[in-house]
Amino acid sequence: MKVVCVGGGTGGHTLPVLAVIKALERANNNAKIVFVGSKFGIEARLVPKMGIKYYGISAGKFRRYHKSKVLNIVDPTTFVKNFTDFFRFIRGIGEARTILIHEKPDVVFAKGGFVSLPVGLAAKLLKIPLITHESDVVMGLANRRLARYAEKVCVSFPLKDLDLSEIDPEKIIETGNPIRDDILMGDREGYLQSIGFDKKLKTILLLGGSQGSRFLNDLLAEKLEKILELGQVIWIAGERDADMVNYRIQELKEDQKKRVKVYGFVTSEIADVYAASDIVISRSGSNVLFELAAMGKPAILVPFDDAAGSHQLANAKVFSRSGAAYLFRQHDLTGASLAHQLEYLFKNEKELGSMASSMRSLANLGASDNVAQAILKIGEERLEQTQEIK
Repeated sequence: MKVVCVGGGTGGHTLPVLAVIKALERANNNAKIVFVGSKFGIEARLVPKMGIKYYGISAGKFRRYHKSKVLNIVDPTTFVKNFTDFFRFIRGIGEARTILIHEKPDVVFAKGGFVSLPVGLAAKLLKIPLITHESDVVMGLANRRLARYAEKVCVSFPLKDLDLSEIDPEKIIETGNPIRDDILMGDREGYLQSIGFDKKLKTILLLGGSQGSRFLNDLLAEKLEKILELGQVIWIAGERDADMVNYRIQELKEDQKKRVKVYGFVTSEIADVYAASDIVISRSGSNVLFELAAMGKPAILVPFDDAAGSHQLANAKVFSRSGAAYLFRQHDLTGASLAHQLEYLFKNEKELGSMASSMRSLANLGASDNVAQAILKIGEERLEQTQEIK
């Protein structure tokens, strides 16, 4: 059986696909996997290193920077970028069609995001079975378009939290969100010792998403000295802001500098970073949220206000309602209020423990296998049909 997997553009649309690929290989040793992503996204660097056959295609976003649909169309900056990317999208359909004709997959698995749409449409044109996966509470534009053609639509969040009224209920499978197997294999004490941290102090992790967050970086920097009185900080600043954050660290006293560890981006060490953390300050992309759930890590969530369809806010509300996280909007949060919230939680261990338990209740550690089984089932049905025709 051959499976074409597509996703990328960001870590949130790449890492879950890699988790599903591992599950496919566990479930079917004979499965042949091909990965299609963008030419320049994070997946173009990560996937080939894993020995997976990779194709990069042209792909374009539909940018929705404004809440007004009219402004999204007439705003000059948005219009020019969308106009240019429209032709990349059209070219991407042709490239994807050529790849699918050459590879002859039995099934296509699309994770969502702008790279998935041209491949999904090409699969529809070639009558190749398609399965999609949606990580967020609010379904993304690509997945909404592809859902009508998909054999199955896998979702991460409980059905009660989703609006899937436009999708055939028979297509929907609640699988959970695939996460990497190694995320649970972190070494707390070994990692803390390796970076010179005190295992008796509370450890705060700041995550800004795969590209970092200028807002969260500025927020933490604003009251950094006060926050370092409460514990120690692992700071994943994003590659763009890492130098700026390191410059800010140089202003600290020598004993304070020892309680901050700054990264631009973390790959292999992320399991250790999670294991070492007592609380996480984060955006609320679904991939990070379900990794935190798997680890049982309490969180302070600050959704990215400009995320398409406000999906980060919708995600965060589910976790907040469950008692797993505190939810703050950007306009309501300052460095001082963040420091106050951390101080409150560190003084109330029972609440911190209750948040951790609530986080774990949202995890689905079998999600990768659930998605893999759905893919294999459709792929086997396709194989049977092909053999009958022959």
